[in-house]
Amino acid sequence: ELLFQDKQITSYTISTYNADFYCEVARHYDYVWFEMQHSTMSYDEVRRMIAACPRAGAAPFVRMPDAFESSIQKATDLGALGIIVPTVVDALEARDAARFSRYPPFGRRSAGGGAYGQLYAGLNYRATINDNMLVTVMIETLERVAMAQEIAATHGVDVVIIGNNDLSSFSGWNQNDPRYQDAIIKVHDAALKYGKYFGNAGQQYLNGYTVSADTRMV
Repeated sequence: ELLFQDKQITSYTISTYNADFYCEVARHYDYVWFEMQHSTMSYDEVRRMIAACPRAGAAPFVRMPDAFESSIQKATDLGALGIIVPTVVDALEARDAARFSRYPPFGRRSAGGGAYGQLYAGLNYRATINDNMLVTVMIETLERVAMAQEIAATHGVDVVIIGNNDLSSFSGWNQNDPRYQDAIIKVHDAALKYGKYFGNAGQQYLNGYTVSADTRMV
């Protein structure tokens, strides 16, 4: 809803299991970034944290370890309202992530059971979740910067976000380097051209960096 209002949303990253801490954090941010790419948390630990305070405030998002159908199925079934796909390879992977996250007729998410049934009881989940699932893809290499147009054009992708630390690492440019800033602008322009929200992974992009004013998701 905040994105629809052209407002900026911010997150807090959760990398270890602590239900009490999660519930407190969720009161102060727009979404929580459950870190499944760089942590040893289990899907069940994420499920238990979300279940501990399902109306805490922040929307629960999972940064996936990959874009496999089986992984996205687990994340959506446990109650995530958004997935974040790191190091997206190309438009095909972006398309599959968007489809695996949503039910038919657009998607190919399987209609199995899951914690979402208890979390969102009474909300007609099956009929509404396709419109309420936010799919974010991360561009983190120069090869993917070059493919930003086709990735951003992918139907079903809602947000294109820069993985700033990895893009800096893979490119060899620090984040103040003009060449790095040019890369960000290419992704930014592609995202806006195709009606997607643009974001950056890093609180430094809340102010002071190129295209900061257009960073809608941090």
